[in-house]
Amino acid sequence: MSQVSNVIQLLRLDAEPSQVSVSPDAWDDLAVAAIALGFAPLLHVKTQGMNLPSGARAKLAVTYAATQRRNSAIAGQLAELLAACAAAGIDAMVLKGGYLAFAVYPDPALRGMSDLDLFFRPGDLGQAEAVLQSLGYQGKHKSADEGPGIVKHTSTYKREASGEAASTPNPYLSTAGDRHVDPHGSLEESWFGLRVDVTPGVWQRSRQTWLVDQPAHAMATEDLLLQLSVHLIFHLLMGKPSLVQLYDIAFITQALPVNWKILLDRSHERHATPFLYAALHLAGQIFAAPVPPEVLTQMQTGCPSSLARRIQAMGLPDVMQQTQRP
Repeated sequence: MSQVSNVIQLLRLDAEPSQVSVSPDAWDDLAVAAIALGFAPLLHVKTQGMNLPSGARAKLAVTYAATQRRNSAIAGQLAELLAACAAAGIDAMVLKGGYLAFAVYPDPALRGMSDLDLFFRPGDLGQAEAVLQSLGYQGKHKSADEGPGIVKHTSTYKREASGEAASTPNPYLSTAGDRHVDPHGSLEESWFGLRVDVTPGVWQRSRQTWLVDQPAHAMATEDLLLQLSVHLIFHLLMGKPSLVQLYDIAFITQALPVNWKILLDRSHERHATPFLYAALHLAGQIFAAPVPPEVLTQMQTGCPSSLARRIQAMGLPDVMQQTQRP
């Protein structure tokens, strides 16, 4: 946990990395922790100009370079997908890492990803899957009634790999081969009966943009922040690694203009205020996200008192404990 805390301290939005005290013999372990957490590329850039031990610097540098190569390949894959959708007359929205890496972060290599999530209007979903099949993707389908009851996407598409791509099973380490593609017709998060749906109105409020030199749609900033916040809290409920997703939220609050009133109103409409409050509280506590105190207060009053107290008490140890369960 100590090395995790050091990584977090170096990446906080209010931190000056050169002022963070790290003993020279701790840097190698810290670099390994950053790689495991998905933060090595960010840490590589954040510590430029600092006199790191050569072994730690090499670990961070090689992971940054691998992420840069991998994301360059993903950009090509995404461009092909978006071009094919445009040719078929289908509007496509890129979700999560695929959008953030290429549209929000200043350097795509700073945000690794393991797959591509594409969001389509419900009526276009069948045609979108046909486009994927025309590009050589094969789909695996599941029933939304099985397991936790996830309905936002019920199919995953992947192209058959060969050579190096087929022999490297870890999607975060392989620099070759396609990422699998998850076509979404909904943004609903669900987990064994707990459901939150922020889909209504997202398409109407979206804007046309260009991503990897291809036409695409982008969410309004408030929709983006709400969707990522709800997704983060469901990640925590599922026990999935969540710190990269939490950093995304913190970074957005710094990098993009947010209309906080619209965001609060929208979260209230979608019965998502506790999820937004938990995500923004954690982003502020852990990464120093610049969320106005009055916004946090309004969200706190919009939650049941017992839940608000639980959220207020949450911090990095809770996130780590929740995401390291068997």
